[in-house]
Amino acid sequence: MRRQHRIAAAVVGVGLAISTTTLGQEPAVDLDTTLARAGAQLQRRYERAQRIVSTETVSVRSFTHEMRSNGRPRRLEYERRLEWRTEEDGVPVVRVFRELRSVNGREPQQADRDACLTPLSEVDDPLWVLLPTRQAEFEYSLAALERIDGRLAARLDYVPRERAAAEIGWDEDCVSISLPGWYRGEAWVDVASGDVLRLDEHLRGRLEFREPQDRSPTLPGTIALERSDLSIRYRAVAFENPTETLMLPDTIDRSWTIRGRGFVPRYFRTHEFSDHRRFVTSGRLLSDDPVRE
Repeated sequence: MRRQHRIAAAVVGVGLAISTTTLGQEPAVDLDTTLARAGAQLQRRYERAQRIVSTETVSVRSFTHEMRSNGRPRRLEYERRLEWRTEEDGVPVVRVFRELRSVNGREPQQADRDACLTPLSEVDDPLWVLLPTRQAEFEYSLAALERIDGRLAARLDYVPRERAAAEIGWDEDCVSISLPGWYRGEAWVDVASGDVLRLDEHLRGRLEFREPQDRSPTLPGTIALERSDLSIRYRAVAFENPTETLMLPDTIDRSWTIRGRGFVPRYFRTHEFSDHRRFVTSGRLLSDDPVRE
């Protein structure tokens, strides 16, 4: 019986360090300024992006050891929006909400929502790690200046200050893994505007855990999560009435390598975003199509 893998991974934990770097004749960029600029720009973006609804198309695939496709890919289409709110303790929370609209071109069923590797309907937005009020939870360092889509960007490396215990949950043939503080990340920040152009995260180390006794009463096997990687690209999207440009997700690539009895070792999930549109407080969608740069 094929056993797939559902991961619900969280990054918890950032801090400040001082560093400068140059690339050729490019001007030096310091860490504090880059963090401050990215945090301020991100807050402005969240305030405006709450009025945006997007179409998110997700492709889910799995592969054997020989990288042969394991069955047909699933194609899921969502309506996606973002919500930014402040908790009672004053800490801002940025949540992404998804509503499943179709699966392989048909009406979704409950089994589709429960299937392994189906994106969660509510998750934290990964960019919260750069919010000014959350930066003390991480340790940052300034790496190099690079060109991303023709724009000069400073690469920020970060790791959480704290690492919590892994949380493993089973739901029939799916396993959910929450790993607070187990990831390291890189964010590419435009040195002029503070826009985040790309965000990557990678699992630090390897996680091993046992199957529950009720799944294999004679000899529970060991499962190993060897890799978990995330890469998000952002793109400027122009809107009219009123005229403004927002940095919104363009693509998300996720991959996992997991080994153990019943698992196909490699899993991939690709997200593509389109049809970004505004809505007003009543929920009415504006008729004008946005112009993408």
